[in-house]
Amino acid sequence: MNAHIDETTVAGLRWVVVSGERTAAFTLLGEYARASITAVQNQLPEREGLHAFTRSGRGRRILADVVTATEQAYPHLTAELRALAAGAALPYEDLLLANLRGDLGVDDGTGCTDLAWRGTSSFIAHNEDGAPALDGHFMLLTLHIDGDLPVTVEWYPGFLPSNTLAANAAGLVWGINHIQVTIPIVAPGRHFVARGLQQCTTFTDAVDFLRTHPSAGGFAYTIGDTHTGRVSVVETAAGRHAVRELSPESAFEWHTNHIRFMPNSPDRAPAGAATANLGQRDESLARGKVLQDINPALEPDIYWFDRVLTGSPIPTGVHRTAAGHDPLATLCTTVTNLTDRTIYIRNQHGRTATLSLADFVAGQPSAERIGKGLGGERP
Repeated sequence: MNAHIDETTVAGLRWVVVSGERTAAFTLLGEYARASITAVQNQLPEREGLHAFTRSGRGRRILADVVTATEQAYPHLTAELRALAAGAALPYEDLLLANLRGDLGVDDGTGCTDLAWRGTSSFIAHNEDGAPALDGHFMLLTLHIDGDLPVTVEWYPGFLPSNTLAANAAGLVWGINHIQVTIPIVAPGRHFVARGLQQCTTFTDAVDFLRTHPSAGGFAYTIGDTHTGRVSVVETAAGRHAVRELSPESAFEWHTNHIRFMPNSPDRAPAGAATANLGQRDESLARGKVLQDINPALEPDIYWFDRVLTGSPIPTGVHRTAAGHDPLATLCTTVTNLTDRTIYIRNQHGRTATLSLADFVAGQPSAERIGKGLGGERP
């Protein structure tokens, strides 16, 4: 098999590095992470609702349309998911449905916060919020796929590695926030668009890619460029988009899980329309209320972003602890200094590390490596 895996740890997180030919690499990844893929899929809170919806006539039609659009637009990426499913010995259809859960108009809750700054230095910062039961399965994943730009992502096993934080070898870094679209369009799934974004080589190309590659559901991307220091928030939802680029005169921006910049936003139900439950939009608005009152008086540093993202939960902060009625916890916090090209990582339990972005994308932490090669060595 023309693929290889190594594993290490950083900031208390597992870090898996996969190298090789696309199909072989994803098959091997599925085999290697089979236990975590199975656990994550079994613990999806949306699982039963998804299956019930897609058994209905309307649900079957929406799913069929989105699947067709996805497989036609991104055959090499659906091939990745097929290979992952084969390696994990799970039905492709099950993993595909989970990856399309935000593209069908079904409740997908809320999760994740992004901050951005463009002043003397440029930063993007990301809280990855997920079910606390995923602690130990959620990990970093570096992909060295033959013919592709290397990329490192935060990964939920069983999902296409695309819907969280990503950094590629072209010097682009972005965080992603879920947007609940009430009425999706017939278009590819948002995970597949986000995976395609990883091969963009310039900031302008990345923003243009999102403008010209619609998705059925919605994501907000906070994108930064290490070469120019440019930062933008790009909302994409149900075939529409909005771009807000930061400037030294308007240096700070944030995003949670609701549309901020689109008029007549597609995360709101049209008057009189019968739609799915919109989840915890009020929770996203509450985090937004905290952030709209924050603006650093001076040039911030990594630790300012860390304090904002991990200091406290609502009503004074945005950190999530799965307490009370909140089902999610902040699994990982990252702060990327685009100017000095470093990334700070904090896991759910407060362990931290700072790496160069070059090492982060290459999958080469300074921490001691634990060799766990599987499959044949690459020639």
